[in-house]
Amino acid sequence: MPSLGPCQTHIVKDLSGNAITATAVGRDAYDLALTNLLSFRLTVGDDAQKSCDADPSAAMPTILASYLGLLSSERADAQAACTRLKSIVDNTTAMNDRERLHFIAARQLQSGDLYGAASTTGSITEQFPRDALAAFVGHQIDFFTGASARLESRIASVLKSWSDSDEYFGYLQGMWAFGLEESGRYDEAIDVGTRAVERHAADAWGIHAVTHVHEMRGDFDAGLRFLQTRAADWHAGTFLNVHLAWHNALFLLEHEDWDGALALYDRFVRNEKSGDIALEMLDASALLWRLRLEGVDVGARWASLADGWRAKLDEPWYVFNDMHAVMAFVAANRRSEAVEVIDGLERYLSSANPSTNWEMTRQVGLPVCRAFVQHGDGDFAAAADTLRPVLPVLAAFGGSHAQRDVVHRTHIDALIKCGRADEARARLQSRLQERPTSVWAKQRLGSLSAQ
Repeated sequence: MPSLGPCQTHIVKDLSGNAITATAVGRDAYDLALTNLLSFRLTVGDDAQKSCDADPSAAMPTILASYLGLLSSERADAQAACTRLKSIVDNTTAMNDRERLHFIAARQLQSGDLYGAASTTGSITEQFPRDALAAFVGHQIDFFTGASARLESRIASVLKSWSDSDEYFGYLQGMWAFGLEESGRYDEAIDVGTRAVERHAADAWGIHAVTHVHEMRGDFDAGLRFLQTRAADWHAGTFLNVHLAWHNALFLLEHEDWDGALALYDRFVRNEKSGDIALEMLDASALLWRLRLEGVDVGARWASLADGWRAKLDEPWYVFNDMHAVMAFVAANRRSEAVEVIDGLERYLSSANPSTNWEMTRQVGLPVCRAFVQHGDGDFAAAADTLRPVLPVLAAFGGSHAQRDVVHRTHIDALIKCGRADEARARLQSRLQERPTSVWAKQRLGSLSAQ
């Protein structure tokens, strides 16, 4: 019997030794796409499509490409991913057990069941701990659902099955470092994250993890030095450059360098070349809102950003995005559009919907959106009262500690502006225990003491 040729589908091993139902050519294309996904390369979308084209009958390239859309946090991308997944619905019997579990996880994401997908990807890594895609996707879901402890434990559980000689080991270290940081284990996080970026200089998620440690510790000068030293690794070539520029701008805000922060906004975060990408626009909203709390005039930037969010208004899908859209509408003096978002969320909650986003909206998203409108109306007492019961469960909303901090800052600002000095003082003192060098907290505490 003649041997199978390179373009005949059979069981081969991927770069990490997992069995994959694909041709050798399809497997190689998939390995490249996965490597570039783990490193957050700008080319990953094209790489994923090439892997699908290289082996149309293979499931894993299609699943990887679907994950890209499903993790974008946008409903339209999820719908496109659903179309991709339909192409392999009738081909599940040709998949191995690991591939079928990936298919289930992707379908759960497509239906809006992030908690289910988190569990399924966990099952994959339990059975196949050397599946880097499952680790990555699960890690991102943990991020989107604010599952701080699982961000760390999920990756820690698989690392013992990898060694320093493995190609993906450094990327897994970068993920683990971020989980360690979100769990408050800063010394470990900076050690692991530094080793990750030393191994792969362009590991954007590893750079991101180390940056987060500097933010959470209040080591703003160290954060600026780190990002400057690594500038060649994140300024271009990665789709995390906008988010890392946002972090860079946060460090500058602590120096009251408003012009420097806005220069980064214009260069990286949002300009005339920017697409209306939700994950980038939320960074834009969060940065400009912080400047708004400082009383900084940002010119026409709010109007442009509100236009971008307006184009995204659709059925509720990820309420963390909705909150940032409301910020933009409020600050751009387009209150009716902010209220329109809130009305849509209220209708969404009025009917039973078992999705993860429904629960996130109920617990956190809707009250936070209401509070931003109240703050914009100048009803600071109402904003403070609306936010107070939400703060202990804010993590259920998704995002990182650094991203959710804009809600905490807004609450403190509302307390100060409605004259509740004792409450504001307690919050600021607690904040300074965590970030002793925070100029923002020190100045506000000083102004309260002077009253």
